[in-house]
Amino acid sequence: MNPEPRNEADYSERQTVAARRVLVDVGQVLASFVDCVVVVGGWTPDLLLPDADEPHVGSIDVDLALDAAKLKDGRYAELIKLLLDTKRYRAGEKDFQLVVEVDLKDGEKPVQVEVEFLAPKEVKLKKNKPKLLADFRVLQVEACSEAFHAPVELRIPGQNVRGATNTVTLRVASLADFLVMKAHAMGGRDKPKDTYDFCYCLGQLPAGMAKLAEDWKKRAREKNIAKAVEILREKFASVDAFGPQQLVEFHSAPDADTQAMQARQAYELVQKFLSLL
Repeated sequence: MNPEPRNEADYSERQTVAARRVLVDVGQVLASFVDCVVVVGGWTPDLLLPDADEPHVGSIDVDLALDAAKLKDGRYAELIKLLLDTKRYRAGEKDFQLVVEVDLKDGEKPVQVEVEFLAPKEVKLKKNKPKLLADFRVLQVEACSEAFHAPVELRIPGQNVRGATNTVTLRVASLADFLVMKAHAMGGRDKPKDTYDFCYCLGQLPAGMAKLAEDWKKRAREKNIAKAVEILREKFASVDAFGPQQLVEFHSAPDADTQAMQARQAYELVQKFLSLL
């Protein structure tokens, strides 16, 4: 299992290149399930903002949200079986993940990439009997249902796990929905990249924050939106609050002046967004 990254330096180029290959690989293997799967997590900003002024750090794993409503009558088991049948994917150390080894053919050790399967907390996935993998389960997380609100279908080019070039179709959570999920993540765990992803998207939006804020305002009475706003107000209450300081930890700048500037930028960015709501 890969160690949990906390700093920007933990996202090595070899790991992100390998994970991108797995993303393309998964898109091909699960092509018949394109309507049931949405890419969430760290690849979302990279995929939705390819022309951003500042490149996103990417991700070292692949997170997939599964639409339980479309995975009835054994389709959930069939989806997992497709990956296992390639002989490339196997059970990971966590109950909700598969792992795959990616040989970049650069003379270095192959990179292990984790593929994690998520679902909304409020739904139930019918268990397969007999089980394909002992103790395998989908991780049910807060606000995961947002992934299916307005996903964006993208054509994604790249190399697959074996190095072959390919272009696949995958659905990716919209920026507005991704940020709802990220706000909930900031409220429920201690992972500096959550704040980095959130602030990166706010700072790199091609049309500014107004359109994003308008989307949230239209859905202000929805439970997940209201909770996301509450979390942001709490975590970004000041420059010294949890949110801005998570960004400081992620970048791990060596000097105090840069750290103070990063914390101030994170605070002001989120406060500006909240003011638009």
